[in-house]
Amino acid sequence: MTPTRTTRGPISGMLRGVVVAGVAGCVAAPVIGWFAAGERAGWSALAGAATASAIMGIGLLAMRLIMTGDPGATMAGALVVYIAQLVILVAVLLAVRDQEWLHSAGFAAATVAQTVVLQAGQIAGYARARHEIYPGGAR
Repeated sequence: MTPTRTTRGPISGMLRGVVVAGVAGCVAAPVIGWFAAGERAGWSALAGAATASAIMGIGLLAMRLIMTGDPGATMAGALVVYIAQLVILVAVLLAVRDQEWLHSAGFAAATVAQTVVLQAGQIAGYARARHEIYPGGAR
């Protein structure tokens, strides 16, 4: 029996988890916001969830680049990407908090909740992904 190799790695599983969680969050956040505080809060929650999804998705693509490099630097690179994602999210929250057209509490709550949901999806995707044990195959 010849072993088969897969080209799927942890990043593809993580991306799949982020997409599934992101779509679920972008559907649930506006519905919850709308019921909790009205139409403006619903639209603001959608904007917050979409913003968090975009930032976390771009960070995951950056992780793909980091994982192609030195294996010893992968964890440090992942930490830098995660901190950068959080800094960008806080900067966006601070930039839009006083906008008249935005329900800032709905936007902030959805952004924070979506970030947690996306991290859970990313971890679930990583845990379910295939991990190569012997790079290059067993000899």
